[in-house]
Amino acid sequence: MPLEPGDVLFVGWDSDNDDIAFIATTGLSAGEVIYFTDDERDETGFFGSEQMIEWTVPAGGVPAGTVVTIDMDPAADTINFDSGGDVDYIKGGYDIAGRNEMFWAFQGTRDGNAITATNYVAVIGNEADGSNTQTPNLTGTGLTTSNGAVIIDGDEDYMEWTADGTLPIQQEDLIASILDLDNWTTADGRGVQNTGGGFNVETQNVVCFAGGTKIATCEGAIEIEKLRVGQKIATLAAGAAKIRWIGVIKLSSADLVANPKLRPVRIRAGALGKGLPKQDLLVSRQHRILVSSKVAERMFGLRDVLIPAVRLTNLPDIFIDETINDISYYHILCDDHQVVFAEGAPAETLFLGRETVHSLSIDAQEEIETLFPGLVGQQCPTRAAQMIVDLPRQHRLIARHIKNNKPLLETYRN
Repeated sequence: MPLEPGDVLFVGWDSDNDDIAFIATTGLSAGEVIYFTDDERDETGFFGSEQMIEWTVPAGGVPAGTVVTIDMDPAADTINFDSGGDVDYIKGGYDIAGRNEMFWAFQGTRDGNAITATNYVAVIGNEADGSNTQTPNLTGTGLTTSNGAVIIDGDEDYMEWTADGTLPIQQEDLIASILDLDNWTTADGRGVQNTGGGFNVETQNVVCFAGGTKIATCEGAIEIEKLRVGQKIATLAAGAAKIRWIGVIKLSSADLVANPKLRPVRIRAGALGKGLPKQDLLVSRQHRILVSSKVAERMFGLRDVLIPAVRLTNLPDIFIDETINDISYYHILCDDHQVVFAEGAPAETLFLGRETVHSLSIDAQEEIETLFPGLVGQQCPTRAAQMIVDLPRQHRLIARHIKNNKPLLETYRN
């Protein structure tokens, strides 16, 4: 299925180490072919003078929100996509320039080593200062700075999108954030700016509770790993709801060292107000917690809203727990998105948006498709249990709570 502008977006550029990173803003199907080049073009197509790379998406596909780094190594004469997949290095170069350079992602037809572009997906460019500049020619590509083109002025040899990890994997939110140049960190060409190499780009992980978390059910509070499908759990709005599916992800110490952003947020007992949670609560960074306050009501006209746990870490006794050596994360899915009670505190169940589904494993997707036929690959058929606050207002809401010294559950009633 042909990709559209923005289905892949560039999020990292490092001309010192010859690395490029891109993110899949939608799930990429196994066998999909995408071409990459740092060539220039005019209205008729590419000039054909620079490197050309053919990448075939690996078996199992690439879930939405996956960040892929292209590592070009001139010394070793290799190109590596860290997500796997087949790579055909059609034409040589192995490097990207520190100024007046561009890098494209597109699809097309191939005849031998000649590639004709049929649909352009994304481009990134580091346009140099001064009058002698080479801006990517977008004529006839369908790309704009609103749907797939990242063009940064200033002769930058290091550029990275750094607003990651703060918003759900919803395609429109990702595209808007990545194409907002205020969300990028850059460095000019004086010396090696990224001495460690690589990129540290993250998007939302599926919302999860840590193993051992006690969830309120109609039979009392039960540790999440002991829950069973069909069991009724207590909810804020519906009274009770049946569990339709339970998933688990087990992460080792090596996993957490390799990706520290998988470490959980710890919410100390009582940190939310009203004596909640009753015991320390561990959740994944993007797991949304209910905020119920007059501050929220003044901002949104609603007393109750949902905020990712990582946004709460400026508050006392809420922090990323760096001491965890390994962890099991559990998802709970009901027929509808619900607010349930974890260690007594109100927090969400899994919210099945299209991109959330694609971020699950293939086995998990197949299980969910059995339970909810037609859901996988479609828009979410359910509504959010409470208002989900957008990124800019998340910051403002928490800042106002801190300024006014008000607990997050100021007006909460269960």
